This record gives sequence, C-alpha cells and structure tokens, in this order.
Amino acid sequence: MRRLFMIWLASSLCAFQLTAQPGPDPGRRAYERIERWKKVRMIEFLDLSEEQSARFFARLNQHDKALRALREEKQEALDRLERLVRNRADSSEYTGAFEAVLAVDDKMQSSLKTFFGGLSDLLTAEQRARFLLFQRQFERQLRDAFREMPRKGRAQGEGPPTD
Repeated sequence: MRRLFMIWLASSLCAFQLTAQPGPDPGRRAYERIERWKKVRMIEFLDLSEEQSARFFARLNQHDKALRALREEKQEALDRLERLVRNRADSSEYTGAFEAVLAVDDKMQSSLKTFFGGLSDLLTAEQRARFLLFQRQFERQLRDAFREMPRKGRAQGEGPPTD
C-alpha cells in the first residue's frame, strides 16, 4: 500500500511539473509567422534570385538586430524621461533626457542610411525602390489587419458589446 502511495505521489508531482512548464509563447509564434510571411512576400515583390535572397536577408537580419538594440536603448531613455515626469523633476534635468532620446533617433536614422546605401551592390535601383515601397505597403496591411481583428471578433459574438 505504501509503495502504491509513493508511485501515485511521484506521478502526481511529475504531472504537476509538466503542467507548470510554460508552453510556447503564442505572441512569439504569431510574430514568427508574420516574419516568415513578410520574407516570402518580399522575395516575390522584389523579384529576388536565390543568391540575392540569401545575401539580402543576411544583411537585413543584421540590420534588424542593430535596430532592436537601438529600440531598447531608446526605451531606456524614455523610461528615464518618464521617471523625471513622475518625480516632477526640475526643468534643467529634462535637457539631458531629451538629448538622449534624440541621439538614439539619430543613430537609428544613420543605421537605416548605412543599410540602405549598402544595398546598392546587391539590388538594382528598381529593387531598392520596391524595397522601400514594400515596407510602406506591408506596414499598412499589417496595421489594417490589426484594426480589423476586433471587428471580426464582435461580428462572431466575441469581444466587448457595442452600445
């Protein structure tokens, strides 16, 4: 009887551990799906060859990684600014915080110029133009899709009631 109890206890603890393990983040999976869809659409829109595609996405991934780091830096600068506002800081204290935010914005613009300028050896002028147009079009489509999501949920009886 004691042995049976120990087996039951061990299996219960194992089952508890398994249910306590976090599963894959649904937000992360959605982001990855969007990124894969974006790459496929970009290859088609830019009419990239296989070699161009490999080289282009290697550069784009490197550029995106640099931008993520800069966005984190900007968030830290904005967090500092938020603390100053929350603590009702002196006007003179804001100057440094403003400069920090604007300096990161300048770094982001410089990074974009460097990245885009470096594409001239890989993409034709038309492909670079298509890249810029693709960015605008993709962002617009994504924004519209997110805007439509609540409407679809309400139409199916989900979401908050509209009075």
